[in-house]
Amino acid sequence: MKTRLLLAAMLATASLPCMAEITRSVDSQGNVTFSDEPVPGSVESTPVIIDTSPAPSKQEINESEQQAQEMINRANLNQQERDSRSADRSAGIQAAQMNLDAAAAHLEDVQVVRAEDRQGLAGGGTRLRPEYLQRLQEAEQQVKDAQKQLDAAKMSR
Repeated sequence: MKTRLLLAAMLATASLPCMAEITRSVDSQGNVTFSDEPVPGSVESTPVIIDTSPAPSKQEINESEQQAQEMINRANLNQQERDSRSADRSAGIQAAQMNLDAAAAHLEDVQVVRAEDRQGLAGGGTRLRPEYLQRLQEAEQQVKDAQKQLDAAKMSR
């Protein structure tokens, strides 16, 4: 059992990066000495950790740079897509607003009763023709539909 624990501890420490610890000592004259133990009589001693892991190869560096560039490119593409969708939404809202304005102007024009929109009655007087009422109803429906389009365009933001 003890050998298994010892073996597991050795394997765990073998996978750790190689690190070396040395001590930086400064004497009263200001001379700096580096060694594996603090120098006796030093004014200041601080541990210095040196990473002795191997430096990445040129290929590893190039691969990392390529991955970073790909991430940047994807981020830029995503931003361009968001900008494009935003521009499309703005154009859709603008078109829907123009459609609503045109429908409202048409309704105002239809609401004006002209002489040809009236028909005479046998006993005297006039009444509105059914065609006028139909045009008015259609123009009102166009305004409602245009307002729904505009609301839908605004909700898609």
